[in-house]
Amino acid sequence: MIKCGIIGSIVESKGYDRIIEVLERNSEINLLVVGNLWNPNAQPTIDFLKAKEKELNNLQVEIKFLEESEFETYAKKVDILLFPYHIITASGLFCRVAKYLRPTITWNLPYFKDIEDRYGGCITVNSVEELERKIIELYNSEESRNTLKDGMKKFREETSWDIVVKKHIK
Repeated sequence: MIKCGIIGSIVESKGYDRIIEVLERNSEINLLVVGNLWNPNAQPTIDFLKAKEKELNNLQVEIKFLEESEFETYAKKVDILLFPYHIITASGLFCRVAKYLRPTITWNLPYFKDIEDRYGGCITVNSVEELERKIIELYNSEESRNTLKDGMKKFREETSWDIVVKKHIK
């Protein structure tokens, strides 16, 4: 059983539909979704997730506000963090969870592609089929997980608040 997770605010743009398609095809991949209703317009997304949770044995949904200390707890409950977003320009959540050094798979969007190319801190994918394949490959490869961990460390070190402040003071 491969445990994947999407944490943080529940919004439609996070791409739950993409990973749900993977879950429907592969019962060995499990997903934990935990977060709060950030925007009242996201209620249809929560309704979708809750309906799918009733249909699928490999989906767990927890609707709750996460305290800062809980992010690490939930990040460490899973083998792989997922960011299958439809749209994004930057991700405070990605920066936040980078400190936990969890293997991470993202959708191929410019922000994440830059992190993959510059730091090796994530794996980007272009399709649901590739997402499924990369989850399995990453789960089965300690070497790949360690490479991502090193990339996350590099990303974290080069984009920390201390480094950013020093660059802007110069």
